[in-house]
Amino acid sequence: MFKRFVKWFVGSMLIGYAAIMGAAYAFQEQLMFYFEPVTDDYEYSFSLPHEEIFIDTSEARLHGVLFKNELINISGASRRNLVIYYKGNAGNVGSSERPAKIFLDMGYDVLSMDYRGFGKSRGPLSEQSLLADAEVWFDWATARYGSDNIRVVGYSFGTTFASHIAAERGVSKVMLFAPMKSILDMAERRYPFLPEFLTNYPLRSDEKLKRAPGQVVIYHGTSDEVVPFASGAGLKEVLGPDDEFFTIKGADHYNVALQPEVLADVNARWSLRRATLTQASQPAERGLSRETAR
Repeated sequence: MFKRFVKWFVGSMLIGYAAIMGAAYAFQEQLMFYFEPVTDDYEYSFSLPHEEIFIDTSEARLHGVLFKNELINISGASRRNLVIYYKGNAGNVGSSERPAKIFLDMGYDVLSMDYRGFGKSRGPLSEQSLLADAEVWFDWATARYGSDNIRVVGYSFGTTFASHIAAERGVSKVMLFAPMKSILDMAERRYPFLPEFLTNYPLRSDEKLKRAPGQVVIYHGTSDEVVPFASGAGLKEVLGPDDEFFTIKGADHYNVALQPEVLADVNARWSLRRATLTQASQPAERGLSRETAR
């Protein structure tokens, strides 16, 4: 009788575990993405000058917003300069105006786009398609701005695509805010009881950054409640000698880019306005001190 009960109990546990694995595999996109689609004729209420961009591929229609800087050619360059902003996995480009303004104030145009299923972007989802879309946007921007005038920023989930572009397109300057080592790493942290082969979106930023030839600068808060600091810190081991990882004490997932020391460092590194103003006087500040970075 007892043996029969044990067999029943073990069998029930195995069936239950198999059911959990099946549900996790079937609904992993719902667990990963916080979709916020809008109709094609929806009008975003941006206050800044902008242009809506649509790109049609063989299987998808992609949508993004190009925020235009009113201060043209601040750096004296013959062409405008652009920051491509790969956003997080919640909401849509309607929330991109605030982070865009950081780089608009520095003298750049800013391109932010929606992934498939978000905003006005449509198409079937897969890791391969999302990575290909990231390349499509970069190539569109290169045709319009020239590769030498483009810098890449990734935030949260968007850091996976910024890392991919850093490697595949050899971007010279890349910034990552609240990155994860990989989606696979995040899945293992959140669902340690599930096997890793269930993940259709491993998105290995660590593998990509190993091959990134340009400079990568990372900012991660110690109080990040969405992407654990330990996941982002896992990227340290793949960074090159010219790359930098800054630990921002007390910053969380949503305010890390708005910390005064981070904004000062970003401006010191990238601001076109600052570069122009200091040419006749002295070099721009280096940014965060080693003491602050610890």
